[in-house]
Amino acid sequence: MRNIVSTRLMRSKKEWKSLLSWMLLPLIMTVVIMQSIESWQEETKVPVALVVEDETEMAGRLVEDIAATELFHIQFMNLDDALHKLEQHELDSVFVIRKGYEDNILSNRRNQLIVAFSSNRSFANQAVVETIASFAQQDAARSKAAFVIKHLFMEYGMEEEWHYDEIIDSSRDRQKSEALLQSSFSYYDKQNRANEQSIPLVKAWGVWTIFAIITTFFLFDWMLKENRPSMRQRWLFTEISFKKYALGSLLLLTAIIYAMDIITAIIFTSLFQEAFTIRVLFVLFVFRLTINLLAFLLASLYRQLFMYYTSGLAIALLLAVVGGAIIPLDGLARKWVWVEALSPVQSLLNGTIPILWLCALVVLLGVWFFKGGEKNA
Repeated sequence: MRNIVSTRLMRSKKEWKSLLSWMLLPLIMTVVIMQSIESWQEETKVPVALVVEDETEMAGRLVEDIAATELFHIQFMNLDDALHKLEQHELDSVFVIRKGYEDNILSNRRNQLIVAFSSNRSFANQAVVETIASFAQQDAARSKAAFVIKHLFMEYGMEEEWHYDEIIDSSRDRQKSEALLQSSFSYYDKQNRANEQSIPLVKAWGVWTIFAIITTFFLFDWMLKENRPSMRQRWLFTEISFKKYALGSLLLLTAIIYAMDIITAIIFTSLFQEAFTIRVLFVLFVFRLTINLLAFLLASLYRQLFMYYTSGLAIALLLAVVGGAIIPLDGLARKWVWVEALSPVQSLLNGTIPILWLCALVVLLGVWFFKGGEKNA
């Protein structure tokens, strides 16, 4: 093994730049693509200015509800600046939460609670108005319900039984816990299903797998370069055979690339709030071992780099599509369990082990090592 490591390091002195570039490419491309998607999503949000004149608790809750709407890009500013930006068409709409908002709601007065401004280019104004008006109507409905309940308490001599604010707070809590459009279903073996889906490997890992598989095929082109006809005779005068050297190089490169994968997982945790646990690292290691074995065995079948690269790119794209890296296949996987076995990418995204892939590749590796793999393409 020492000879293998020294030989590998000797060759890496000339190729370390390309090796490092191929290992960094999946991380760099994933970060660039994910940041671009986030920027695009931010740009597609409707720019809305909020002018908050009322500083009461109810007005603050209204502002929080509006700001939590994913389709809005909320900017807080004074009225003059907001109207100036609206005239410059930098904003779609301007909304003013007028002073006395809470007092008017509590007094059951609903007129002119919020003032809206728009321009002739406010393409989403109607939808924004309806959304913000719905939040204000919720406050008004809660207030009216509290009045009715309070009146009933007074009518039946229970004035101290329930405070006005408690009625509104209870209404808000009930709305969160029992939304009208929220349903609850029960499945057989629900506990096991919940445990299987506890690893949130999602979009960032899906993008990463595409470039990880492609770069792995390019990293293993040394199998062709170091076993070409001009190099083959040199192995007759060495202490180790090419097969042993290739197998040792496979293990060494797997360890090096996996170290880069760990760094990637740490960065994803920081940038995209991905999970970083022992299970995630183990699933990532199995995925790395699987695609490395696949690239290794594919390279052993070819003698022409062009054919190897072409086949590698085709296989990488096929595994990414079938594995749900580009188009999520959660619905198909729930309907047909065997879909998860089609690609190791699906196993990585689901936090499971691609046992069939790993076993098949290990068997093929044994066949290659003991019987040879002198096929040409």
